[in-house]
Amino acid sequence: MNLKSTLKQGLKFLGVTENHRLVQQIRKKLEDPLIKKIRNDPLNPLLHMEKAERAAAKGNHYLAFAEFKTACHLGLDIEQPEQLEERYRLALPEKSTLNHNLYFRLKSLADEIQRRSNGSRCSVLDVGGGSGALASFIPEHSYCLVEPTVNGISGTDLPFADRSFDLVVSCHVLEHIHPDERKLFLNQLLSRAKTGLILLNPFEVPGTLPNERLRLVIDVTDAPWAKEHLDCSLPKIDDLKAYALERELKMDIRPNGTMTTSLAYVFLMHFAEMSSSKEAVSKINTFFNENYFEILDSPSFPNAYLVFIGAS
Repeated sequence: MNLKSTLKQGLKFLGVTENHRLVQQIRKKLEDPLIKKIRNDPLNPLLHMEKAERAAAKGNHYLAFAEFKTACHLGLDIEQPEQLEERYRLALPEKSTLNHNLYFRLKSLADEIQRRSNGSRCSVLDVGGGSGALASFIPEHSYCLVEPTVNGISGTDLPFADRSFDLVVSCHVLEHIHPDERKLFLNQLLSRAKTGLILLNPFEVPGTLPNERLRLVIDVTDAPWAKEHLDCSLPKIDDLKAYALERELKMDIRPNGTMTTSLAYVFLMHFAEMSSSKEAVSKINTFFNENYFEILDSPSFPNAYLVFIGAS
């Protein structure tokens, strides 16, 4: 067990929550010095290239590829970039082995990006994109990752000019933003997009016991994301409709995934990790990802909604 894991277990034993001031202080002490450098100079392509190389050395190939693509988007000036991109791309794991819930989100986003770009190359800003695995689903597009704890770029104070990307995407982020700050967050995302904003997000669906469901996830898995969902509350699709209407923006909404399947998969992955059944998990993920992607959208009880907001 590494130092971060040991500290996490100790804080849990003491009953200290993820948002406690002590936790924030410890995180700052443990923070990667390179992330601090990027935070102070977020548009420096050489720093992102250094992050890519470090990620590759640690075997985090999704992040390595995403940070290489980010560095390129920011103007990385190197000889034979195509060869270096090929090296990063070939090191990527087989996408079908990804956690099915994650794969489903990323494949859904990638398909929507293709649809909105009409098959042409476009620039994509991925706000709150985690380790940047989306980049591997859209390698033909120009890509830039924003994830403050991963590559140092702030998601609430974007250091990019207005209309500097064709599309801005944000996946499973809005529910982690306090309700009072959601309009400001959406304004910022939309201002950076020429064509529009793609959101893939869980919303409150009547009759699905959202709070009870989240408490069950917390009781069983102690997942920090579920605690944040509960603390911030799930967004309401009617609020997003009102937001778009108020600004005379076009809005398309499509159900995405099935709530029961996604929830069951959360528990499956939790117990699989406890049993260290990596080979079995890989087989299950591959089967679901290769065979069930096209049949999992539930109009009545979706896990999320895929939303496009753009100019009318």
